[in-house]
Amino acid sequence: MSEMFDIVKEGGLRKIDAAKDNTRPLISIITTTYNAEQYIIRCIASVQAQAFKNIEHIILDGASTDNTVAILEAHNSILAYWRSEKDEGIYDAMNKAIKYARGDWYLFLGADDELLDGFSEMALLLKQQNCIYYGDFVFDTMRRAGGKFDGYRLAKAGICHQNIFYPAIVFKKYLYNKRYPLYADYFLNIQCWADKSIKFEYHPLVIAKFCSDGVSSTSIDIQFEKDRKSIIKKYLGQIVYWRYLIRKLRKKESNKRIY
Repeated sequence: MSEMFDIVKEGGLRKIDAAKDNTRPLISIITTTYNAEQYIIRCIASVQAQAFKNIEHIILDGASTDNTVAILEAHNSILAYWRSEKDEGIYDAMNKAIKYARGDWYLFLGADDELLDGFSEMALLLKQQNCIYYGDFVFDTMRRAGGKFDGYRLAKAGICHQNIFYPAIVFKKYLYNKRYPLYADYFLNIQCWADKSIKFEYHPLVIAKFCSDGVSSTSIDIQFEKDRKSIIKKYLGQIVYWRYLIRKLRKKESNKRIY
């Protein structure tokens, strides 16, 4: 019964046309939050600091109980749209946010992450509407990571979510699968890799600073790990599947020798 009285709050510049420059693509930056008062101002500031300005920043908050909503209200004049309501987790919030986004491209930025200058450099390279562009990132320790992926590397690890630019067509075909509460973005990238109508293009630009304390970095998606082999086999093919199995077997045997 109490769900009938759940409070929904919203704000931002919804009534203003999001497209500031019709000669350049509009990029929707989507951030999901829950009790993020210690991070969110820094995140918003990093978006505002970008040299590339044709941006809309959309924030979906999961009914925070700290000062997050008050901070969002204080930034009404620079956020395209924000909304606070209960959700079923990070990817449910992202799926909701996609419905409010109007961009040609989408980038998902954690509340505790920051955009860096490479974002604006990459924004100028976005040309092909069927191509996912991705770059590098740095951890909060400033250690650089990323690099170019192939199918086999994707079977072993995911591309960092914060340095991927998705064309709008991706979310006309797919949404985040809530079966995977921590690795739904990993699963989405595997689906897109297998989709012959979608390409991936890497550029060695540092897009974002990634907080290594986030839940996806410190926890394991148990359901995804249960499904991993079948996912690899279905989406990445037999060759990648067998390479992955052989690697796992060799690693297991190596661990036996160590102990």
